[in-house]
Amino acid sequence: MRICRTLIVAVTMFAIGTCATSAAVRINGDTPWVVMEADFENPAIQEAIRDAERDWYKVFGYPPVIFKNDTRSSWTGPVVLFGSANNTKRLIDSQLPEGAEQHRLFFGKVKQNNAIIATGSDTRGTIFAIYTFCERVLGIDPMYVFTDHVPKKHREITLSRSMEFVSKTPTFENRGWFINDEELHDGMHRDPLGGNVISMEWMDRIIETLLRCKGNMLIPESSPFPDATVYDLCKRRDVIITFHHIDPCGINMMHWPENVPFSYITHKEILEDAWRKSVKVLADKKVAWIVGFRGESDGAFWNSDPAAPKDDQGRADVISEAMHKQVEIIREFDPDATIVAALWNELGAFYNKGILKVPEGICKMFADDGRGYMRDKGDGSDLDEGDGLYYHVQMMMNTQNRTSEMVPPARIYKELRRYVERGATKYAIINVSGIRPAVMSVEAIMDFLWDAEPTLSQEPEAAMTDYLNAWHAKTYGPQLAEQLTELRLQYYQIPYMREYMPNPHRWSGARGEHLMHYQIQELLKRYGKSIRKGEDIAAIDQFAERFRQATAPLAETAEYIPVLWEATKQLEKEIPVDRRCFYQAHFTYQVAVHMYSSRALAIVTDAVSQYLTDRDPQAFATRIAPAVDEIEKVIHEAHKAEYGIWDTMFMHVRLMDIWRTRLMLKQTIAEIEGKPFTSSYRGYMNGSFWGSAQAYMDHGDGVFPYFYKSSGRGLEVIESGEIEAIEKQKLDAKRQTQSKAALEAAPITEIRFNSDLEYIVVPNGLKKGALIWTDRKYRAQSIPPELEGATYIQTPMVDRSNEKNDLIAFTLKKDATVYIALKEGEDRPKWLADWEKTDGLLNASNKLICYRRNFSRGGSVVLGGSGGASCMYSVAIKEK
Repeated sequence: MRICRTLIVAVTMFAIGTCATSAAVRINGDTPWVVMEADFENPAIQEAIRDAERDWYKVFGYPPVIFKNDTRSSWTGPVVLFGSANNTKRLIDSQLPEGAEQHRLFFGKVKQNNAIIATGSDTRGTIFAIYTFCERVLGIDPMYVFTDHVPKKHREITLSRSMEFVSKTPTFENRGWFINDEELHDGMHRDPLGGNVISMEWMDRIIETLLRCKGNMLIPESSPFPDATVYDLCKRRDVIITFHHIDPCGINMMHWPENVPFSYITHKEILEDAWRKSVKVLADKKVAWIVGFRGESDGAFWNSDPAAPKDDQGRADVISEAMHKQVEIIREFDPDATIVAALWNELGAFYNKGILKVPEGICKMFADDGRGYMRDKGDGSDLDEGDGLYYHVQMMMNTQNRTSEMVPPARIYKELRRYVERGATKYAIINVSGIRPAVMSVEAIMDFLWDAEPTLSQEPEAAMTDYLNAWHAKTYGPQLAEQLTELRLQYYQIPYMREYMPNPHRWSGARGEHLMHYQIQELLKRYGKSIRKGEDIAAIDQFAERFRQATAPLAETAEYIPVLWEATKQLEKEIPVDRRCFYQAHFTYQVAVHMYSSRALAIVTDAVSQYLTDRDPQAFATRIAPAVDEIEKVIHEAHKAEYGIWDTMFMHVRLMDIWRTRLMLKQTIAEIEGKPFTSSYRGYMNGSFWGSAQAYMDHGDGVFPYFYKSSGRGLEVIESGEIEAIEKQKLDAKRQTQSKAALEAAPITEIRFNSDLEYIVVPNGLKKGALIWTDRKYRAQSIPPELEGATYIQTPMVDRSNEKNDLIAFTLKKDATVYIALKEGEDRPKWLADWEKTDGLLNASNKLICYRRNFSRGGSVVLGGSGGASCMYSVAIKEK
């Protein structure tokens, strides 16, 4: 592991403050650099050199003196030489290993000068060489942006002439990060112009950190558009671009254009046009292409396409056909491209069942379950040489970790071992989400992806202990390393974080702090209103099962976590003063969020349990009030972690949303006690990450040619009228199916709607809670007694301006009274003038006055438009 090697180098390379010997060389802030102009003209190497200049300044306090292309005869002291093997070969024979990304840091001679030489085989190898110098000579933590690690100041550094680092072939060829569910980034560092979710300044720091960890690939955001600025930044930094599993060929499937058909069954040419345009616009970048086929907003494609097959084999065949076409398109532009089949979720399930045919000659990307357990077969039998993986150290799911470490390194080593052994090492993308909460896990897996050999020579648990000792020694100092490791291992045994929970129930284990908040929110959302009314919640469908789900994660937490908390606070006193803030943010807060969140859930579940006995809403409100205090304690610890550049970071935790947990508790109490309250939501977007992400995508709509409102095959379909014809066919088919069913039970027949919008006949369905309009969510809060159980017609609110004289027509099968419910205060349309006004009110947000007229069996009823009313009327038919 890199950190272990770093510690060894710190002992053998550095002899700071000791007398110089013939075997040592001293450098200080005046030691000049030699930089080759041809290398500096390479934007990616230039950025690494600029980062090294900042590192030098942090350590010595002076900007470096830089010679271009050669040493100077006037200088006889040591120099630092940075450059690629090709551009420095007239000065030094680098003797680099063959292959991409190879680099070497060693002591040598450049003309009359002793030299520390950092050189690489290619652009990225040179970048890695420069960062290796910064880490091993200057003491720069590769993850310093996220660990707040300030390097020690030095007047001079003494180096051994025997010091050397030589790289070897990386274990995984493509090693990258997925900045997914980027709430912790975009909140603090949002792009003010909206062209990207995250500002380019902060994204540059992320990419710098990736490269310092010897990563070479990035998914920069959940769903950027194909021509997003961030891709230009990746190109400048020589970082390979890859994509979210829902973005085949780089197309943004989180934001499919409104009214453009999405179907690889009825409109293949539209999707193929989009894929081709995306590949074309990204053709000048280094790309590891993702192929696959899912639907809109990270869902299965059949949820977005009514024409999709209903069986798994048919669905798998559509996905396979789409992938083969995507590969064909990509090969048109780059015959040698790296192409990866993203076997996430249903794609992985279909592949494991043997029904999904993946194109030959591409990398199969297997995925984990969001908790660090890979979802391949587990024995390596389905892994081929050249395959790869997708792995989470953080995840947004309702039960995972959002603000804490959760995946122990031993799990990483155990799960990824078979990939190394089978040569499935072409591609590895790590979902790092917010990075900072899981900074140690991120570095552990990056070390493994670069060089797995040291780790695989040990048992996973032993390798983890060694890693933790080394990481804690680097981060806090060697004196406390073993104690910190013991504490971290204790943390990994929080009951619901274990591989096997004490009471697994639905949750099989390895869950994060999000689970506590999810359960509190679910209990209040599902049962809070019934409790307020004093109703029997035990009679609600599936209550017993859901309540067991809520209580299962609490097994042993009341005994286990407080002991961990006391040990955490006790050790905090011994942490070096300059590292206590990071300790609090990275460890104290993380224990606190587990402890106080589980206590809050225990309080709520106890209150629910007691409510089942006494059915007393007021007592329930009193009992859950302490849960608010526990959530406040979480927030207090979060605020202490929000210092410096991390100011407001937890304000934007929208997926776990500790803020909503607090507000839901307060609202529930206020409603029961009859006191004022605000809302269970917060923020302009209601605290929704997806609302925030959608705002970015709405802003970006029109940036890329395919999504631009006046070009693209999708728009051609709209302009030609083809889409209207398709939608009308779908609506007619739906009406025919619905009408046939309705005619069986309804007192009407020969039903006709002179509109392109959706009307639905609901036989005998008018009752409290009935949905009144087809395009609105308003339900009947109260109805006139005489209309209870009547057949009614759901009408579309947007058809209120329809002025046709024969908008609705039907024939009565029996004697009946027809009712028209029109908004109170509206003028009657002319055709309704001779209908009898009743005293009945249908209340559905709007108050609707009912008018009636009797009709005989066989009579025809023709209803016109609403005459431009502000609210579309509703229709009810009551048999006599």
